[in-house]
Amino acid sequence: MKRWILTIVIVFAALSAVAQAPGTAPVTVSKETQMLHGRKYYVHIVEKGQTVYSIARAYKVESYDAVTHVDIHFLHPGDTVWLPYRGQFADEETPTAPAKAEPKRVAEPKTTSAEPKKSETSKHASRTQKTVAEPKAPVAPPQVRATGRTIKVAVMMPLHLNQIDEISTSKFDIEQRGKKSYRQFEFIEFYEGILMALDKLGEKGIHVELNVVDVSDNTAAKVEEAFTNHNVAESDFVIALLLRDCFDKAAELAQQAGIYIVNPMATRSELCAENPYMVKIQPSTSEMLERMLANMKAERPKGHLYIIHSGAKAEKPMLDELKSLLSERGDIQYTLFNWNQNAKLANVLKATPNCNVLSIYDQGKDLNRVFAGNLLNRLAAFKTNTPTLYTLNDWTKEYNDIDFSQLQFLNYHTYYTSWDMTNEVHVDFLHSFREHYATEPTSSLAATGYDLTLYLVEGLHRKGADFWSNPTIGGEDLTQPMRLLRRQAGLENVRATLFRMDALRFVPATSKKD
Repeated sequence: MKRWILTIVIVFAALSAVAQAPGTAPVTVSKETQMLHGRKYYVHIVEKGQTVYSIARAYKVESYDAVTHVDIHFLHPGDTVWLPYRGQFADEETPTAPAKAEPKRVAEPKTTSAEPKKSETSKHASRTQKTVAEPKAPVAPPQVRATGRTIKVAVMMPLHLNQIDEISTSKFDIEQRGKKSYRQFEFIEFYEGILMALDKLGEKGIHVELNVVDVSDNTAAKVEEAFTNHNVAESDFVIALLLRDCFDKAAELAQQAGIYIVNPMATRSELCAENPYMVKIQPSTSEMLERMLANMKAERPKGHLYIIHSGAKAEKPMLDELKSLLSERGDIQYTLFNWNQNAKLANVLKATPNCNVLSIYDQGKDLNRVFAGNLLNRLAAFKTNTPTLYTLNDWTKEYNDIDFSQLQFLNYHTYYTSWDMTNEVHVDFLHSFREHYATEPTSSLAATGYDLTLYLVEGLHRKGADFWSNPTIGGEDLTQPMRLLRRQAGLENVRATLFRMDALRFVPATSKKD
């Protein structure tokens, strides 16, 4: 018996020696630092062959001072280790006061609490000052002279009128339309929404002269030709529903002519960087992420956020933006989770109460569909500590086979792209659309065309040229709230409505951002 016990002790000691053996791979000290809970740490990314002991020795600290979000005996390349900063190297000095957080941060170790920091208010104020640039006061287009006159609006979009004869209007063909691909129908609902807005404006005594220009050939040369030959430069503003390169050319021409140009669909914030005549209707990704983070903090003040990604190149801009926003907030603890490298997410979340899961996974359409199903199956199996799931793109629209009951179980939050039947304005719009066109809209494009036309035309009618300096009106008739602010040089809508699933329907979610 004693010999058996002695054997166990020897084996245990041998295993301990292996676990604690110094790594054979050299460790290069990183100069990147990060503030965690009022203390400054070095941030080290693990490389092959390194252990927590060899890393700690290189940073001149004890191994038990190292912070990881995984078992220290099972570090893998790419994991993050935080080492205390004590000015332990000759070219550094120990700080006498806590340093400011770095502008970007990597995944944080999981913690059991996330109390708001005292400087939270000042940080938000600082972000507003940095993000919202002072208006550059562009010269108003010469056509905008006074209030109460006829407003001239140009619409540039691909109608593909040269293929109109290909369309059959037989009953069979109309019923099968959803199974066929007619490019003519891609943007037609957007145009129909604009026409509905003109009817509404006419009821208010506001007169609009509409100039519709077909740009079916998606080339910059055709855009320039259309702009020049169809009196677009005489408009008060241009609505351009065009592909990226074509829109960029139209924006260049509009800026040269001193005409405001409206982008109805893009979220890329760089559109507003240098063009003071830009009007971007869709909120930026940054704006949407900010609203999500505000909702997380409002609904689960002490929740821990897990950001699921795959390491794909397509995710990098959003991941960088998330790190920056979280660093500036400082009141939400989070962990980055690479789905492709670690399949143990469920085990981690089950042990963590008040979890929020934000998926930015993007490996392409087919892989995304498989991932979404796998993620829902794992999370919906929870019996306790059920997490709340967030996505920027609406999975109920993106995946027609998604399980709504699983989304409901996970208190699903997203930017819903369909209709809120509890909203009277949405219901009235659908009724009106049906009266106009004997059908219902199949996408949100109809509402986008309706909203932006109402908002911009009524603003110019009321305020004339002053509208572009202070582009605010009530907007009670809009299906989606709109608030235009100067972002860099151009104007951007900063209102995004986050929804959550309730009783298998979407309702507006809580947010303290506005």
